[in-house]
Amino acid sequence: MSGYSEEDIRRAADLREWLVKQITDKQEEVERLRATLSIIDNLLKQGSFKAAASIDFAGAGPATAQVQATRQEPAPAKQQPAPMLKSSDNRDIRPLRRAKDDFWLANAELLPNAVVIVPAPGVNLKADTPPFKSFFLNRILEGMKGKDANQGIKEPEVLNYKVEEDNGVIKRIVINNYRDKDRLQEIFNTSSWVFTRMLEKSG
Repeated sequence: MSGYSEEDIRRAADLREWLVKQITDKQEEVERLRATLSIIDNLLKQGSFKAAASIDFAGAGPATAQVQATRQEPAPAKQQPAPMLKSSDNRDIRPLRRAKDDFWLANAELLPNAVVIVPAPGVNLKADTPPFKSFFLNRILEGMKGKDANQGIKEPEVLNYKVEEDNGVIKRIVINNYRDKDRLQEIFNTSSWVFTRMLEKSG
């Protein structure tokens, strides 16, 4: 006899599951902090730079102040923010790219008070691959919904979203009522970072 009851064992199993989740979340946070530190180190090596608030950057990690050095000579194209594009039918489309190599991850189509994110051709992202649900949906988008509710915003004006899948593969993400440019930029930053992590985990 071990001296432990079934209730003790159940609680220990629950605690272990919680600890594993905490470790995973902290590892992801450390990686984001390291990425931010690398950006700052590169900035400090330059002779002149702009403040982060003046720069629009779509390809870096989520919820961090994004900064980029401004050199006297033109920067390489892959260091520039993904441009806003006009399709043949005048839709506003922004390509989302991986920060380290400008790899095309997805397109974000801007609609009146909504954004539709569609993975790029050949980019297969499964909805159950971390950190899509744990971070992008449950922390970022649900966090925005919670802020709307706390501010007294009523349905149907509260941010809402829908993930469309085909056999578990993400086909598009529709996010309604993002409301302002800062929030939209956070969605771009976060989705680019999350998609990059998902590709790494899927090999």
